[in-house]
Amino acid sequence: MDRDSRQPAVTFFWNGTSVIGQRGDTVAAALWRAGITTLARSRKVHRPLGFSGSYPTGVLARVNGRPNVRLDQLSVETGLVVEMQNTWPSPRFDVLRLAQALPAKLVYGGFEHGAWMPKSGLAYRLAERAMANLAGVARPADVATVPAVVPGERLEVDCLVVGGGPAGIAEANRRVVLGQTVALVTRGESLARFATSMGAALEELDSDVRLFPGMELFGAYRDGALMVAAPHDHRRGAVAFLPKETVLATGRRSIPPLVRGSQLPGVFDAHSALQLAAVHGIKPGERVAVVGMGAEVGVAEKLIALGVDVVHRGPVSNLIEISGRRRVTGVRADAHIRCDAVVHAGPWRADPSLGFQTAGEGLFQVQARPLPHSVSIVGAAAQGDQRIHASRHVHPDTLICPCMDVTAGELYSHIDAGETDPEVLKRLTSCGMGTCQGYPCWDSMLALLAARVGAEPEVFARPTHRPPRRSITVAQAAGLASLVEPDR
Repeated sequence: MDRDSRQPAVTFFWNGTSVIGQRGDTVAAALWRAGITTLARSRKVHRPLGFSGSYPTGVLARVNGRPNVRLDQLSVETGLVVEMQNTWPSPRFDVLRLAQALPAKLVYGGFEHGAWMPKSGLAYRLAERAMANLAGVARPADVATVPAVVPGERLEVDCLVVGGGPAGIAEANRRVVLGQTVALVTRGESLARFATSMGAALEELDSDVRLFPGMELFGAYRDGALMVAAPHDHRRGAVAFLPKETVLATGRRSIPPLVRGSQLPGVFDAHSALQLAAVHGIKPGERVAVVGMGAEVGVAEKLIALGVDVVHRGPVSNLIEISGRRRVTGVRADAHIRCDAVVHAGPWRADPSLGFQTAGEGLFQVQARPLPHSVSIVGAAAQGDQRIHASRHVHPDTLICPCMDVTAGELYSHIDAGETDPEVLKRLTSCGMGTCQGYPCWDSMLALLAARVGAEPEVFARPTHRPPRRSITVAQAAGLASLVEPDR
């Protein structure tokens, strides 16, 4: 089902080996097309991670000497030099993979145990470098990388719409009819990618709406009076929006199943799997299992129509385990099913971080409050969250936060000792403190905690969401310096 073979070929390099992609591919899609599934390693024990749509850390790599570039947001270009991070001494020969043999409890809380560290001198400096490698810290950008300020933009609008799906388009058009000036920010280079992949008909965006594609709102400040976004392309400047009103039409994403193996390369959320199949013409796998909370039926039918062999579809609550070492090899549900990819289509939940940032109050632990009158939520994001299926005894090896390599067992070690404050659990384990910035990791952590103690997840206060919720380069931040007045 490969996309039109007449697309121009693009040659780039992955860990020193040339790879051929197609014009229009993202690097992550091109690597998957080439059969390369492991793109990153987890922080502590270096589990294989890949393109999932759920965890940004699985697609972070070094590109042309720049660390921490998201490969699912970077288009292939001729001559790109892409390398895996968090390896030593090299991506081709990674000794750190031996950490997978360590007893799990040995690395609870990370490698930064004070008792392990020398106190001074050369031994301290060497140990510090080793700890940085073990902790997954990327090497700094190459010295040859020339620093330069990327000028930003300041824009005052009547209404800022965040999200380019059907609900965002409809709201932006409605505001234009009311005579308002409107800006729309969307992560995709095109509008309504998921809806389009599912074959939905789209309303055309009014030409009076100023569109900012390929850009993500990373911070909400001053009760929503200042909203700041940055493009995925580091060569473009960030934008400081000063809206009178903001509408969050950010939709919902599928939360990975709370079972062992859910982080393996080959596990996709429905958005990413359909993007691979419908946009790039790449099969998520040769034999695919689809699970969810009702939506798996429609997603499976769409994948089948795109030429994907779906060997299982069923409720996510029936899923017991996803098996495999380097990538998915099967699932256990009512029976063991051989497959090489799993697509999850539910439970669907909205990322609450932007709303939390506009309304939260507090200093050390910010508490969520009702949204200010200038901020509203529309579309799927306003429909409420589906409940995450969690048993009282989730397998301890289940990875809850791949960014920081936090397992169910590590969380249980604190919960069973009496610690049930999610903010404290976050600080003890670093769960949700990586590139995901708490979503979906905290949703999974709260479901795990509630099931373990026999409570409802809603009784627990969510940990603190703070901006920035996604990465921004120093050059982009510097470009905003003269455009945003400091708080006094």
